[in-house]
Order: sequence, then C-alpha cells, then structure tokens
Amino acid sequence: MNLNQLEYFVAAAENLNFTKAANQCFISQTAMTQQIKALEKSIGVPLFIRDKHHVELTTAGKVYLREVRAILERSDEAIRMARIATAGTEGSINVGFISGFGASDCPDILRNFHNAYPNIQMDIYRDTLSGLVEALKKGECDVAFTLELSKDQARNVEHKYIRSYPLMAVLDAGHHLSNKTTLNYSDLINEKFILMQPSARAKDEMEESILLYERGGFVPDVVAFEREPETILLMISLGMGIALMPEYIVRHHHKNPDLKILPIEKDDGTAETLSFEIAWSKNNSNPAVDRLLAWLEDN
Repeated sequence: MNLNQLEYFVAAAENLNFTKAANQCFISQTAMTQQIKALEKSIGVPLFIRDKHHVELTTAGKVYLREVRAILERSDEAIRMARIATAGTEGSINVGFISGFGASDCPDILRNFHNAYPNIQMDIYRDTLSGLVEALKKGECDVAFTLELSKDQARNVEHKYIRSYPLMAVLDAGHHLSNKTTLNYSDLINEKFILMQPSARAKDEMEESILLYERGGFVPDVVAFEREPETILLMISLGMGIALMPEYIVRHHHKNPDLKILPIEKDDGTAETLSFEIAWSKNNSNPAVDRLLAWLEDN
C-alpha cells in the first residue's frame, strides 16, 4: 500500500468509473485496475462491486473512503508543515543564556522574535558560560546568549556580537575614590572586592576577575561572593568592599545616597564594557536557528 494507491482509490470511488478515474490520475485504465486490485489484496477486503456496466463501493469501501480521505489530508498537512519547518517559520529552538542576561535589555530580542514567529517554540534554560559552549558543541542547545567567547571557547562555535554594556564600579558614598568621575584599573589595585556569583556561574568564569587580571594587571582581593545584586549593594553601602557590575544591573541605583557608581575606563581612555553575543554550533542544522540569525540581521 502506498499514497498513490490511496489517491487512485479515492478517484475511482468518487467517479465510480475506472476510465474516468484513470484519466484523472494520468494513468491507463489497466494500471488503475491493477492498482485497485493490489490495494484490495493488501488490505484483505473488496472495495468495489463491479461488472462491465456498473461500479459501486462495498460497505467496507465506503468506510475505507472516509478514512483514506483523512489520511491524504493529514499527508498534505504533514508536507506543508515540513516545508514550513524547513523555512524556519515553525518548529522549535533550544535557547540557553548566561546569568545576568535576564536583567539586561537583551531579552527584548527573544520577545520580539517570538512575536514575529509565534509558531517557533522556544525552550529556554540557564547555564554557565562553559556549560553553554559544551551544550552547543553536543547539539543539546541550538543558540546561546552569553558573554564574549574566548578563542578556545569559540572553536567550532560561531558567534555574533549583540551589544555591550559599560562596566561600572560601585562604591560606598564615603569611599576615598567617590569624588572621581571615572576610574581606571590602577585605582582599584588595593581595593577589596565583592563579586556577584549567581548559582549558574562558576568562580573560574568571573569576568570581573578576568578583566582585573588581564587588563588591570593584578589579582583582585575578593572578600565575598554573593548571588543577589541587592545584597551586594547593601554590603557596599556598609563599607565592606566594592563591586564591578554591568550598567544594566545598577542603572536604577544612581540616586541612592549611600552609593557612588562610576564608569571604568581602559588605559586608552575608552569605556570598559561587557559584551553579549549569540553563539551557535557550526554543525547545527535547525532551520529555526537560521531564521533567528536572519531576523537579528534585519532588526
């Protein structure tokens, strides 16, 4: 049994004339008769009562006609859905993100993409930077929104810049550096640091520590790791240390009289930033990924 035989059967059942059905299907009458006989043999029941002058459906044939029409409709719908999925306008996409992504403006990307393509289901989960890269390479994650990848992390992974946020130093209002308008890394060498460590970020992925070491030239004196930004800000206001935070976390705290928030500058006088990227595996064949990347390119 195959779809062609089912289509021939429907044509014969609707015309109740094998010659007309054969012409409709662009085959010979002999071929039509042979295909119907083969279909009846495969299902084990007669579908037509026929003689030289008369053709009609058996009771089994009438039941079978109803079911076959449903099968052919489902087949057409399956083809349509497959073609749509190939175009990337339906289907699903597994999206990973790193801690901090949710507090930034970047979720607007997913929100707007979902509004543009509501038939693409998004499964979203959080992981560490290294965990996301590993998931991309294993095919467990289609795309990841993460911080800028290093050369080692980017091996066999494509990545595209999305946007950057200024890196800010957060001090207590009475801190000896609070009278400055900007800070550079050399200002921070002797400071005690409180670093933000949400549950999804490992200590060896602390971008603040990496920046202080690679660009500031010193290993920071870290006195505490805390998960919640509000707790860190309270600790800073009590004079327990300072913190480096991306602008999107502290943008609503500039009027806090107990805190001083200052931008960090690089040695060349430009603003220090943390950059978000979207990353995906070079071997990923999910058409929804191509659709998302094309949408990002246009928006």
